Amino acid sequence: MESDPKIVAEQLHDWFRGILRLADERLFSIVPEGPHRDAVVLDVLRRNARILSGSELDSEGRLYSPLCFFLAAACRKLGTSLGVGHWRAALDNVVHLQQQLVSTRAESAMVGLEIGSPAVIFKHQFDEAINQAALAGGVSYLSKENREVALGLAINWGMRFLLAYAFECCRSMTGSNRKDLAWVANLMGPLLTACSSSQ
Repeated sequence: MESDPKIVAEQLHDWFRGILRLADERLFSIVPEGPHRDAVVLDVLRRNARILSGSELDSEGRLYSPLCFFLAAACRKLGTSLGVGHWRAALDNVVHLQQQLVSTRAESAMVGLEIGSPAVIFKHQFDEAINQAALAGGVSYLSKENREVALGLAINWGMRFLLAYAFECCRSMTGSNRKDLAWVANLMGPLLTACSSSQ
């Protein structure tokens, strides 16, 4: 697989455009454009936010579909798209965090603190952004504008969580022709393995 972050970011960008297209054609377009479609997008967003915020990390990839649907609905809700630069920043962040955790593993063990893997850390940030955006049934004391900022942060953390989660639960899976979680893991593998072995 490719180990150039720019090319990996381009592949992730193309893959996510396919996810958005699928969500638009199969989920959001059950009603015409307008208030009803906005309601469908919000329903998909809230349903998947509840699934994700109440879930523990697993090693079978069960969070992949809800996370993809969440990201697609969140982008549609905010009227934004994820460019190659967004994916490159997410890749760089995940690789950098992996490097930091590898270099501080012995130190954290010496003081008896379990910091967690990149997927765990990003999941905590993602869950908190979902809570601040009041998408999982809780109450947010933020203004509507600040809840939208929190939703933007949820997209940010969700992308990073997706990349780290894919690598952690699918690194040993063999690829197929599908562009699924194992495919994302295979894209991440050379980048994260290189940073782990260089420590």
